[in-house]
Amino acid sequence: MSGSKGPLGAFDARDARDARDARDARDARDARGSALYGGGSNYLNTGISPHPLYDGEDRVPPNPPTPVQDRWWPGNQWPATSPEATDAAGNPVRLHQIYKHYRTAEFNNWSPGNDAISFLPEFVALDTQGGGAPDWTNYTLATPAHTLNNGSDETDLGRIWNLSDELTELVGLIEYRAGVMSEAIQQRNTVIGYYQSAASFTFLSHPATYRLCHIALVVGQFVAFHFKKHFNRPRPSQLHPALMPPIDVPQHAAYPSAHATEAWLIAYCLDEVMRDGVGNDAKIMETVHAGGQTRNALHDIATRIARNREVLGVHYPSDSEAGRQLAVQAFETLFACPSVGDAISDSALANKARQEWAGTMLP
Repeated sequence: MSGSKGPLGAFDARDARDARDARDARDARDARGSALYGGGSNYLNTGISPHPLYDGEDRVPPNPPTPVQDRWWPGNQWPATSPEATDAAGNPVRLHQIYKHYRTAEFNNWSPGNDAISFLPEFVALDTQGGGAPDWTNYTLATPAHTLNNGSDETDLGRIWNLSDELTELVGLIEYRAGVMSEAIQQRNTVIGYYQSAASFTFLSHPATYRLCHIALVVGQFVAFHFKKHFNRPRPSQLHPALMPPIDVPQHAAYPSAHATEAWLIAYCLDEVMRDGVGNDAKIMETVHAGGQTRNALHDIATRIARNREVLGVHYPSDSEAGRQLAVQAFETLFACPSVGDAISDSALANKARQEWAGTMLP
């Protein structure tokens, strides 16, 4: 079986050992550095480059000119020492004096992933009620089956999820692995990329939208891992040996699914800023059919990402639903943060993102 970069091997399955799966918030494309945002290479080598003028050519005049076969070109490392710069006394200047230095007022090259991490303190401190308890600490999720004080086989998320039925379903999904494997492996490396492809945006075309996605990714990871630690639910393969996941089982608890939380939170954020620019404020990625059905491409992507984790055998369906419900709560807090959702501030990230889609008009 092959992945996007050739045959899949053991190292493709190392979930928790890298930022790509255990730390989904650092989208792999961001972790690889600025090159994919229009920046430079991660590694620049400087060797010895010959100067364009041969030795003695700068003397006026080089009389007689040195024959080509006898010319020698001074080699420059960096900083370039040839042609030689001299001070008022005619002495060669020191390396640190060859170029003047300059000052900038602030660092202005934050990558979206790192910028998103720097946003977390605002999110975790937000207390809209003024009671001293940050909003996120009031989130609630149903206790999954056979964890903490729930000794039953049921997880009540508005719909009852029976543990035995969930495990039976996951075994039934094994036959779908061959068809979904390449996609599911890719979704370990990038969640944002699937929304980018569907909505056709990049960091260069829609920078505020892209940064908002990264913030959603980091926030989703944060809240999901809080509840993972709290409930400490075992992975499905710990309960049913028939599952045998084709990737290394992530080295953190199952409930809720962080992939589902992050995917749904990104979908909700994009839904909020991707609006029809003609004034009716319709959702760009949502279609209402004549028969009354509503299809939302962003929601369908989130559902697909979460479902693929179930096919791999690393999440119960109730993990995915819990992730969606957690994303609903996190979305409200995220857009209550002034730097993101302030409705009257042009500098708020959501308003900047909306402006990026203002020229999009629906039929």
